[in-house]
Amino acid sequence: MGYNLPDMLSNLKKILQDECQIGFERPTLVAVSGGADSLCVADFLHQHGYSLVVAHFDHKLRPGSSSEANIVKEFAQQRDLQFVLGEEEVRARIKEGVTSVEEAARNARYEFLFRYAEELHAQAVVVGHTADDQVETFLMHLLRGAGLGGLSGMPYRWLPNTWHDRIPLVRPLLSFWREETTAYCQQRGLEVVVDPTNSDPSYFRNRLRLELIPYLETFNPSVRKLIWQTVQVLGGDRETITQIIDQAWSRVLVGSGENYVTLDTVLCSTYPLATQRHLIRRAIGRLRPGLRDISFEAVERAVGQIQQSKPFAEVDLIAGLKMVSEDDRMWIAEWSAELPVVDWPQVNVDPVTLDIGSAIDLHQGWQLAAEQVEVGSIPPQAIDGVVNQTYLDLERIEMPLMVRTRKPGDRIQLSGLQGRSQKVADFMINQKIPRRAREKWPLVCSSDQIVWVAGYRAAHFCRITSQTSQVLKLELRQGISTKK
Repeated sequence: MGYNLPDMLSNLKKILQDECQIGFERPTLVAVSGGADSLCVADFLHQHGYSLVVAHFDHKLRPGSSSEANIVKEFAQQRDLQFVLGEEEVRARIKEGVTSVEEAARNARYEFLFRYAEELHAQAVVVGHTADDQVETFLMHLLRGAGLGGLSGMPYRWLPNTWHDRIPLVRPLLSFWREETTAYCQQRGLEVVVDPTNSDPSYFRNRLRLELIPYLETFNPSVRKLIWQTVQVLGGDRETITQIIDQAWSRVLVGSGENYVTLDTVLCSTYPLATQRHLIRRAIGRLRPGLRDISFEAVERAVGQIQQSKPFAEVDLIAGLKMVSEDDRMWIAEWSAELPVVDWPQVNVDPVTLDIGSAIDLHQGWQLAAEQVEVGSIPPQAIDGVVNQTYLDLERIEMPLMVRTRKPGDRIQLSGLQGRSQKVADFMINQKIPRRAREKWPLVCSSDQIVWVAGYRAAHFCRITSQTSQVLKLELRQGISTKK
């Protein structure tokens, strides 16, 4: 691929200014492992007047790792740079549920880097990822299954990122190959640490570099360059698509909390399938920012719920998250999340009396009112039921009424069923009342008989007939409160 030091230096200066947006005034924390890539970027930044703090993290994964820390410390001291060291027995994290040594090491390292960056008020955390890392990351995501977010590679400047919402992660070397950073270090006389684990094919990334990429090069010697170019194209496409998704997201987002995101299902369903997938990925990413691979299957499960338009559904997604669909809303949430109550009529005081000419307050500004009306004032359609209203034969019920929540074994003799009764639990399911709303849904009772499942059908025994002379109107109202 060729190597030209003057061209590299010129390009790197431009990338630091234009892509990474690194200035000279505030300190920059640069992660230095001791390898050619990190030494190259650290030395370059120092040579060109940037204010640096050199950081090294010892994962304690093999004997002799502390000697590498000393080499990096000496590199910093020779240049009169501040040096910070982090260390942790990373293997202990695997016992806590991390799936691989690589992932455990990565999490520990970045947590350390951003913790110190915040303490030092650093403008950025700089790492030495190269074009080779970009190619390997693309292949890792491809083989694991990923969308555009995974295949479009790593950005030069990542903010907000998994570890911080104000300090960016910066990768100035993404356009340069390892051969170039190695040649730079040779010309600069830098002592490069060779990590023996880099040749261990038991690590997934190493196996890609040592086995898969050389094999692909037998088909096309320029495969690394072609994959890198593909990543650049996909990155540009992602920027365009992100603008579209931003607009859609602002429309469909209903609300969010620490452990849930609420979306408008109806609006989501109006977008093309590809947009729906992006919206689901963004919702998952909000709750699991460190999740590197969001599987196709998880996204399709969520999209399937949007397209099926079920009034209630609950499905497992990924990484301890679920999707809950309720009428026109859906939640992407942790399984343990206590989801907010939507604007359903819910009983606040259980039980409470309701008499003629009175009203009681329910949850979210709902109100349940009772009034006596003339027989002739009943609209014709009221006999078949009007949403949130019902008319009862006052002479067939006992006043005052009682409003309560459901109890085990509750039944109601529904109008239209010729006196046959139905379990209230079954009725609520049939009427598609959201599961979370059923427990505190208001039931209006006369003595021990349910006369109305509020907002739905009334009981058969107190229905309006041709012999009715006194009428009680019950009504659910929203946005009204009796409280002053």
